[in-house]
Amino acid sequence: MSGEAISGLLGRLHPRPPGVGRLEAAIMRGLFAALFWFNLPVFEKFLSQENPQPKPNGLASWGVDFSWAGDPAAMGVLKAVLVPLLICYTAGWLRWVALPYMLVLSMAVGTFKNCQGSISHVYQVITMVVLAQCAVHLYIAARKAVGRPHRFRGGWTPDGAELFAAQSALAAIYLTTAVTKLLRSDGGWIWQLRHIGVDLDKTWSQAYYNELQTEAPAWAVAIKDFVTENPWAAVLLFGPGLLAELFAFLGLYGRRAALAVGMLLVVLHVGAIYVMRLEFWQNIACLLIFFVNVPYWLGLRRLQRPADANRPNA
Repeated sequence: MSGEAISGLLGRLHPRPPGVGRLEAAIMRGLFAALFWFNLPVFEKFLSQENPQPKPNGLASWGVDFSWAGDPAAMGVLKAVLVPLLICYTAGWLRWVALPYMLVLSMAVGTFKNCQGSISHVYQVITMVVLAQCAVHLYIAARKAVGRPHRFRGGWTPDGAELFAAQSALAAIYLTTAVTKLLRSDGGWIWQLRHIGVDLDKTWSQAYYNELQTEAPAWAVAIKDFVTENPWAAVLLFGPGLLAELFAFLGLYGRRAALAVGMLLVVLHVGAIYVMRLEFWQNIACLLIFFVNVPYWLGLRRLQRPADANRPNA
């Protein structure tokens, strides 16, 4: 195969840049800014004056002090600064300033929470999206700072690159999750699903002892009982979830693909919430914002032309 043919094949395999209108981009950023804001207050209750980081995790294990992330007074000041930056982020202004601030804050509160002895990664998705978008806008700002601004071509715009970065981060999270399952199980994760009924019984019992109630939709109860009584059915019911995670990157190939992958993953998460008692509301929100993207399907992208690819405040 000639070099030209290989180049053409790779060009067809490369995801197409999404065309994004200014209003559509502003709505997506506004929704994500709201998600970011309403997830911060959760961490304020973890402060312990005696030993604020009893189980150092991540950067904290290297000696970095994140105790200020659990101090209501300090967080109050930091959140006051965050408000105008979230407004700028939503409007598309100074994103090279707003996003690094959001990244540091998100990493700090997430790390501090994991230092309390109970590891959780439900907020990881927000940090990863911020990191990906931050990389885009720091690159754009750095090129401008040295007098060599990046010239967007081939349909790319800063807003399109921002959306693509968020989608790529989400796809990477799900791909990593799927690969980890396979590696940790020596490739036998789907085969081991035959025993998931036992795990579900343990999870539901734990939920009862934690909350003293087992309220769940009738369909969730029926699924739990069915896979417990029919182990092989679990492979057919839960196995496709692994495939959805492995091939989440297909959502990068156009709006329809993003919609299909986003809705599939949302359905899987909703099922996991009621059947497996695993709540990943932040993942659902990010999928709805960046993959499903209702504003686009309502026609908001067509109401305004895409933002100028090389405008000064991008």
